[in-house]
Amino acid sequence: MLRCFATPSLLSASIGPSSSAVAALSTTPALHKNKAGKYKTTVNKSQLLTYEMAQKPHHIGVRKSWLTWHSQNLEGFRQSQPLMVAQDEIVRRFIRGFFPQNLVVSGNEIVLKRRGNVLYVAGFLQYSQRLDIRRIYWMFGFAEEFLSQLLKQPVKLELAFVESEHDCAYNYI
Repeated sequence: MLRCFATPSLLSASIGPSSSAVAALSTTPALHKNKAGKYKTTVNKSQLLTYEMAQKPHHIGVRKSWLTWHSQNLEGFRQSQPLMVAQDEIVRRFIRGFFPQNLVVSGNEIVLKRRGNVLYVAGFLQYSQRLDIRRIYWMFGFAEEFLSQLLKQPVKLELAFVESEHDCAYNYI
């Protein structure tokens, strides 16, 4: 830590005899209280964390896996990466918009897996008391067919139903 203070006698020679200003230079480091990738704890431990959310940022690629899995050849992936990122965003937005009342943890845990030419969409949905099984089967079939036609490749939904959001909880902070 470096501190430099100028006294009035030193300033009077350079500024003039009538000035009584004091100049100070302080190089104290700033106190940063923010941390990347960490969730703040709540007083009553009511914030839900899933397994993906609970992992630290430096564990990406070690313990935490990515929410999009690509099984393509790496050289081909570099050329088609922008297209795949756009397709992934389209699929995520469609699932969030098509199943809005059934989403768990605001739809952030939707996993997209590419195996060959097939795109698998995996995740959890929450079922309600008035769940109509025929309606759900129709929605699954429509979503698979619509996304297959839109992306021009087969799309399979692997969505599991849970009773409540708390069944997906890994920890509460």
